[in-house]
Amino acid sequence: MKVLLLPFLVALVIAFIAIPTIIRISYLKHLYDVPDDRKAHGRIIPTLGGLAIFAGFTISLTVFAPDDIAFKTYKYLLGALLIIFFIGLQDDILQISPLKKLMGQIISASLVVLLGGIRITSMYGLFGIGELNDSVSIILSIFTLLVIMNGFNLIDGINWLSGGVGIVVAAAFGAFFYLNGFPEYTIISSALIGGLLGFLWFNRTPAKIFMGDTGSLMLGLIHGVLGILFIEKNAIATTFSFNAAPLVAFGIMIVPLFDTLRVFIWRMLRGKSPLNPDRNHIHHRLLQMGFTHMKSSGIIILTNILFIAFLVAFHNKLNQVLLLTILLGVAAILSYLPSLLMRKQRKEQKMKKKSEDPDKKNLLSKVS
Repeated sequence: MKVLLLPFLVALVIAFIAIPTIIRISYLKHLYDVPDDRKAHGRIIPTLGGLAIFAGFTISLTVFAPDDIAFKTYKYLLGALLIIFFIGLQDDILQISPLKKLMGQIISASLVVLLGGIRITSMYGLFGIGELNDSVSIILSIFTLLVIMNGFNLIDGINWLSGGVGIVVAAAFGAFFYLNGFPEYTIISSALIGGLLGFLWFNRTPAKIFMGDTGSLMLGLIHGVLGILFIEKNAIATTFSFNAAPLVAFGIMIVPLFDTLRVFIWRMLRGKSPLNPDRNHIHHRLLQMGFTHMKSSGIIILTNILFIAFLVAFHNKLNQVLLLTILLGVAAILSYLPSLLMRKQRKEQKMKKKSEDPDKKNLLSKVS
């Protein structure tokens, strides 16, 4: 427990101490986000919170990395994070093209998969698929990392959301590694949670800083690696394992993954590029309903926790097809619910307005 607590505390302290300085420098050098029609905030706010998360996580991981086989994972993960760090930092400061950002993500994901050996080697019988050959394993693993990176990047739209979901996901993966005797991987979760908690103190409403692409892309890459390690180590887990590891990993990260899938499909159906930003994410819908940033984030984070609780309770009681159907079905219903409630509100407002109009006309006729 001491080995896990120290990485958490070191990352927490570093991030917490670093952020006030980052905020001051951001204002002095005009390194902040200017609100527009697509943004959910109404004032200029620094976007370099990812620097503090990166510093806390990498320093903690470097100091407490054990001298065993897991060091290979750390080495290539940190190398990939450096690439993501500079790509995200450049985008936060100068804004780079989506293609250049994607190329940086592909390079970092390839580094982790090809040199770090972090790959999905089996689908555990999902859709009748078992062991994967090397080519399919490499392509699927790189694609998975890209999807998760962009998923966390896309949900980073309101205070606490990406960081809060990140803590929940890291805690779920960390608990699995800890219970099954993989403390070397629990350190990754522990350090990430510490860095995120240090950041979230300053990201609560009214937010003093955002994590920016530097933070959200980094968050996605780390969770992608944790997800793949979860799938692979599940095969040799002795204390607590899952029959459908890929589905469970998907369910643990249901918020960023399903919201990204839904938004991409929606954009393509409307003839737009899936990378074209808009305000159709679930957190935007909750804001439009009148919820605050913190309440919207709280609702989404709680939903993610409930999905994880469902998976822990029923993963071995349902076959994989039924489990996937339930996950997608419930996620679709919950993501559509805000739109349905908003339509109902608009309809009631129109009905109320129509009922008031005749009364106004009668009053005017009497006055005249």
